[in-house]
Amino acid sequence: MPRTKIPTKAELVQLQRLYKTDEKIAERLGGVTAHLVAYWRRKKNVPRNTFPKFSEREVRDLWERFGDDYRCGLEIGISKAAFYNWRRKYHILEKPAFLKLEQLELNLDDSSRATIRRTNYGRQTISQKILAEKADKGKVEPGETVAIEPDLAICDDNSSAVIKQFRELGGNFVWNPGRVILVLNEYGAEATPEKAADYFAVREFARRQNIKHFYDTREGACHQIILERGQVLPGQFAAGSEQFAVAHGAIGSVAFNIGISNMAGLWAKGKVSLSIPRTVKVVLNGKVPDGVTAQDIALWFVANGKNGAWNGKSVEFYGSTVPMLSMSDRFTLAHQSATLGVHSAIFPFDSATRRFLQGRTKMPYRPALADKDAVYADELELTVTTLTPQIARVFGSGKVSPVEELVGTSVQQIILGSCANGQFEDLKLAADIIKGKKIHPDVRFYVLPGSRSVYLEALKKGLIRAFIEAGAIVMNPGALHPPIDNLGFITGGERCLASSYLTATPKVEANSGELLVASPATCAASALKGEIVNPASVIK
Repeated sequence: MPRTKIPTKAELVQLQRLYKTDEKIAERLGGVTAHLVAYWRRKKNVPRNTFPKFSEREVRDLWERFGDDYRCGLEIGISKAAFYNWRRKYHILEKPAFLKLEQLELNLDDSSRATIRRTNYGRQTISQKILAEKADKGKVEPGETVAIEPDLAICDDNSSAVIKQFRELGGNFVWNPGRVILVLNEYGAEATPEKAADYFAVREFARRQNIKHFYDTREGACHQIILERGQVLPGQFAAGSEQFAVAHGAIGSVAFNIGISNMAGLWAKGKVSLSIPRTVKVVLNGKVPDGVTAQDIALWFVANGKNGAWNGKSVEFYGSTVPMLSMSDRFTLAHQSATLGVHSAIFPFDSATRRFLQGRTKMPYRPALADKDAVYADELELTVTTLTPQIARVFGSGKVSPVEELVGTSVQQIILGSCANGQFEDLKLAADIIKGKKIHPDVRFYVLPGSRSVYLEALKKGLIRAFIEAGAIVMNPGALHPPIDNLGFITGGERCLASSYLTATPKVEANSGELLVASPATCAASALKGEIVNPASVIK
């Protein structure tokens, strides 16, 4: 309901103290916009930034605790330079008068060495640091095998297979029902009697085992739900039963696909044995051009990644482009990395991660950053400045090429959303392109929000209406495995364009149709003309 009573000046000051920005205050009040809050402030002489993001006391306490800009910035999720600027703002220029315990790390193993050493020079990558902590070790080396109790054990539509193997192992109760997450997210999966029986078994198992985090088919795609609800946190280790679990690395965690049999053993014993993978460093530099999305970067990265050579390794993303990527963008990149066969795909914790987690969790977390002298097995540098929208052929060569090479190619079916590109940002980008226009009569345009919360937000912001009025078919939230298995086959001579991932089952390939993968923007622009269109020509 719209707010009818205008806040007093004291109320506005208190709200600003708690929520800082006009946008957050508007969300708290409900039924008002940030512009209206700004108008109230001006009328009541309340400055925009009465309360700074970090108070002088916070900055001073951190400085006295650590005495190092890098570690202080890490503690609150900002860069070394940013923390230095906050110190200058408050004229905190002198080194702390006394050293505190956090500023020291004593090396008690070798008395002949100095008792103080730098903690960010241990030659460890992010994944090594997280796995070492979970294994109760000071450090781990690639190839070393460790036994780890994960923070989360995640299963989606293969949960019934895990349950079967768990029972074959003699398991009666899972080791920790609070850490097990079960999600039924495959669209149309209950359409066969076999799948319906599998889903019934999973529901019964979740009820009997008192699994707290069980999400039925109405909630949406597995990994997006978990990320939205802040259940995987920076510095944590999550074990998944299928390859796309690596998507949780977007939040600064390590997430491995351990397979069905290992997951069943984990449920029974509480630990899983892992071989520490080597790490690949991917550096993304430059400003993302207009019309180019995270999906385009992901396709380009997959095309340039050393498929096969990177199988079983971890990937860490760095470079000047990364701070400009939203959490939705990072999720897409990490999700698509799974097609290279990597064990994990990780984005370092930064201020964007911290902002995303605000309000999503009350649990404490401790991010991990790679050491400055971390050792990488390989390095790939990509400059995104000159990148154009990309498109991939899933069958045959799997070639990724600029969209321009296929402009004018007819398409009969388009799928927007699902697990890889079903976030609100993706739907909004597509809705902005088609709003007020009509889908080509020869195109079947399906829209699948990634989760129920995305669906609700899209409904609230008018995106669903825009899709329906344009002639699209809006489906319930969920995931398609693969993109065209559950929405009707395309036949020989037809093409399906999807904003999904680069995989398909043999039965889809056997029907002689063609499957192409591109960005949500390319999908939306192409739906209007019935042929592949470069979205750069329609995005304003």
